[in-house]
Amino acid sequence: MARFIAIERKTGHVYGDTARFGSKGEVTSPADAVCLFDRHAGRAMRGFGYVKADSDAAQYDVFEIRRPGSGDASVNDHEAQALIEDHGSLAASLVTYNS
Repeated sequence: MARFIAIERKTGHVYGDTARFGSKGEVTSPADAVCLFDRHAGRAMRGFGYVKADSDAAQYDVFEIRRPGSGDASVNDHEAQALIEDHGSLAASLVTYNS
């Protein structure tokens, strides 16, 4: 399964890293990853739309981490950002609905 790290566009903070959830973090899409992070944070269910990377409407940038053995979860924003820089690629930019 893919590993995703979501960054909040406004703040630049890491919203979540699917590796932090072990086998429960095995999701197949960037939107599924943000839904997982929402459930963990106790947020109400939201809908997501995919937008272009340069869209001002995007609320999250979701990166796929492609690194063999990248199962170790990041423990802070700095580690997650380093993983994105070294081994990540933008998977999707998302806008949320019903938030």
